[in-house]
Amino acid sequence: YLNHALAHTSSELIAVFDCDHIPVKSFLIRTVGWMVQNRDISLIQTPQHFYSLDPFQRNLAFLKHIPPESNLFYGLVQPGNDFWNATLFCGSCAVLRRTALVSIDGFAVETVTEDAHTSLRMQRKGWESAYLRETLAGGLATESLALHVGQRIRWASPVAR
Repeated sequence: YLNHALAHTSSELIAVFDCDHIPVKSFLIRTVGWMVQNRDISLIQTPQHFYSLDPFQRNLAFLKHIPPESNLFYGLVQPGNDFWNATLFCGSCAVLRRTALVSIDGFAVETVTEDAHTSLRMQRKGWESAYLRETLAGGLATESLALHVGQRIRWASPVAR
């Protein structure tokens, strides 16, 4: 669907959100300047924040003692990736540069982790990436344990299903 949208739009910068994510008013103000200042940046990723609790958070009595799993990725892994110019596109809450996407023939579609593969392809072509550790959008967490586990299985799968 994103590749289809590329053919029907013309802007150099493309903001991408999951359908349940709502950006704050300042999303573009906080992100676009990075891409205007450095024309080699192919994407700027911000954290995905979930304002609803996931099934584990809702059902575990020790919720207050265990941080959300996204804290590990968005709080430690992505800043480390950013240090090495290897920020991963996470499919939502990001701005991407059309020129970079065109240079890799659009968004990757051959895996279920098309977002990460898209960023890796752009980086392989020499494009830079950036991570802004600032929550600028919020969305819904998975609603059931079955959906939650199914999502993680898809993420871990090497091929599209």
